[in-house]
Amino acid sequence: MKTQAAIARSSNADFTIEEVDLADPKPGEVRVKVSACGICRSDLSALEGKETIQFPVVLGHEAAGVVEAVGDEVGSVKEGDTVVLSWTPACGECASCKRGEVHLCRGINMTTEGKGPLSQGGEGLDRFMGLGAFCEHVVVPEAMAVPVSTSLEPIYSCLIGCGVTTGFGAAVNSAVVRWGESVVVLGCGGVGLAAVQGARIAGAARIFAVDPIQERRQVALAVGATDALDPAETANIVAATRIGADVAIECVGQISTMLDCFNLVREGGRAVIVGLPGYTELLTIPAIMLLREKVLTGSVYGSSKPHVDFQKIAALGESGRLQFEPLVDKTRHFSEINDGFREMREGKLTRVVLTF
Repeated sequence: MKTQAAIARSSNADFTIEEVDLADPKPGEVRVKVSACGICRSDLSALEGKETIQFPVVLGHEAAGVVEAVGDEVGSVKEGDTVVLSWTPACGECASCKRGEVHLCRGINMTTEGKGPLSQGGEGLDRFMGLGAFCEHVVVPEAMAVPVSTSLEPIYSCLIGCGVTTGFGAAVNSAVVRWGESVVVLGCGGVGLAAVQGARIAGAARIFAVDPIQERRQVALAVGATDALDPAETANIVAATRIGADVAIECVGQISTMLDCFNLVREGGRAVIVGLPGYTELLTIPAIMLLREKVLTGSVYGSSKPHVDFQKIAALGESGRLQFEPLVDKTRHFSEINDGFREMREGKLTRVVLTF
């Protein structure tokens, strides 16, 4: 079938919306009509050439939509189902999957290397994270189309596909925030604000939100932070807690904030790195601090199990315990994708969501 896609032909270039060919679903695949797709920081990084991708490419991975067609051997979804797309289609066969760590599936391939269902003029188009959701329709493996029954609008449910699950899960699954603990969240973009809410829902007694942008700090307070600080004020956290925080979650991706994350937790505390650094960057910490049982760990996709956690997160959104509305600054039609990227690049907006 013919459909429209936003194609990036080189790094830092504007997208062009063009007609492309989309193959019918093969056995085990489904076709989804995309309803909404967020512009994630990972998409920005890819467009800037910081990710290992090949141009031309169709970006976009934080999406929700409706199943239009299914191939043979598909059993988990049917035509008409609402789904949230997941970029971790667990293979179910590797060592990680068999341990229940589906977010660490060793079979995940972030691009399709031109071998997927999307093409133009007979030449395959790469799809970022195996999705390429800046497109009116996508064909994906059944495992990537997670059924989610929800009353949330697509502009909110699409965030479950990446940012919300990543941040919320970092607090609840990776850090395992416990009742009464103190938590620091470094970086209050979409992922950081979800981490703040995860900490609140988990029962944290004090949540310090750290960000250089005042507007983001204000949103963090609105969604559950007890304190909002400029990065220059982080010494106040140690003073307030006396021994350091129980948990710190880094959602920026800079070496300096990763060091802050480790230094701000108490002896025996947990420092969780969510932000994506450069592939060749090195993080150096005082080894002696490990003997004080400080734990430093990473978190990918919120250590989540999409086929279980997506529905739970949607239910929290429906109940109002997890606030989605403050996470979306602006919606734009798909045709305005370049305006949306310019706004996100300026750094003041948490999330721009494209509608179709």
